[in-house]
Amino acid sequence: MSFNVNGSVPDPVSIADAFYAFDNNTLDLYFRHNGEVIGGPVSFIQGYVAYEQAIGLQQNVATKIQIQPDFNLTIDTSFTVEGFFMLSKTQLYAILVQLTPTITMNLTNGVLSLSLGSNIIIPGTLPISTDQWHHFGFVYDAIQQIARIYIDGTIDATRTSVKPEIVSDNDNSSVIVGAGFYGYIDQLSIKLQAKTSAAISWDATTAAYYPLDVLYTLDKGPNGINATASNIIPIYGWLYNALNFNVSDSYFQASGFTALGKPGRAFTIALWVRTEGQSGIFLTVANSYTCLLVLGLQNDTTTDSNRIIAYLPNATASGDGVSMFGPKMPSVWVHVAFTWSFGNRAQLYTSAYSVGSNGNEASTLNNARGGNNSSPITVTLGHYNGTANCQGFEGIDSSEHFVGSLDELYIFGRELQQSEIQVLALPPT
Repeated sequence: MSFNVNGSVPDPVSIADAFYAFDNNTLDLYFRHNGEVIGGPVSFIQGYVAYEQAIGLQQNVATKIQIQPDFNLTIDTSFTVEGFFMLSKTQLYAILVQLTPTITMNLTNGVLSLSLGSNIIIPGTLPISTDQWHHFGFVYDAIQQIARIYIDGTIDATRTSVKPEIVSDNDNSSVIVGAGFYGYIDQLSIKLQAKTSAAISWDATTAAYYPLDVLYTLDKGPNGINATASNIIPIYGWLYNALNFNVSDSYFQASGFTALGKPGRAFTIALWVRTEGQSGIFLTVANSYTCLLVLGLQNDTTTDSNRIIAYLPNATASGDGVSMFGPKMPSVWVHVAFTWSFGNRAQLYTSAYSVGSNGNEASTLNNARGGNNSSPITVTLGHYNGTANCQGFEGIDSSEHFVGSLDELYIFGRELQQSEIQVLALPPT
């Protein structure tokens, strides 16, 4: 995925033609294409967006969601269908979304497929794991005549030079969702436009984006996870406004990140930091049971300066914590990013350069132990806010509050590459 400069989303976000949050109902957000449960019963649980719900279909009685009116598709119509799905069973044969009798998005023996006609089948390649949220995307570009399947923001299959079959008489047809599907669905959208790969990746893997401007608690990412804050001062920042933390009880906090609560899930935290010369913790990533990450500033008495530290509790195979020491932080705006993935382990960046030591020791995440640890995660700025196993942060008292300013906070459910971090660290234009 590539970013536009200054933190803007990959391409303009426009309203979907239909959107289903499945918050205890099957209504379209815009009330144009409402759904109705046929069969049932269905259930509703905490969704991918943790403050909302998702719909569950278990097929004890054959169950589907029927949506009317349908969409006026022709062979010249582009479309994007995307949403979050959690499978309860493997090797499923199910219709995820049927736009017309000839255009369907399916699970075929547990693998995604896209049908554009009786003899136009685009098969995926990867079997879908159960009991965790996955983002599925199905895109057809009628201008380019290209069809693509995405899993978690990454292309799984592509077919070029393809045209759909359209039945001439669809007057009595309806859109079908979830026929034969065992599992949960959340944040389903249908758009009569082909989204770019960058836009699909943004939707699939951006947990939240907080510009920290005038309406600083608003999430400008795809999930609308708005934050709370107290005793902070809006100031002129790195890009437009920023937040200044200069009292002991000032904080900014956002909760409900299911992507970060998934054991072994790659993630990235990126933001701009300007310290005012005092050591202290400026970011904690934790839930009530466990702690993923703490970022802070440690006072170096030999140089009378502060250097950045990243701490991951219980992050090795033997259960030890890992501390990563970066360079001293001057009292100017510095871009800071932290990434973790199973392949590349922990990486700490300042000004888009990898700076942390000991990252290879972080072979796992604290929530990889499973159980309650896998509950949604809270991200706190400005002071320490973690459980007991966040302790152990070398040389920093958890009661020490951060004095300084923060701006442009990104939270991703994937590992950003260094080239992507470099774009986020570009100066304003």
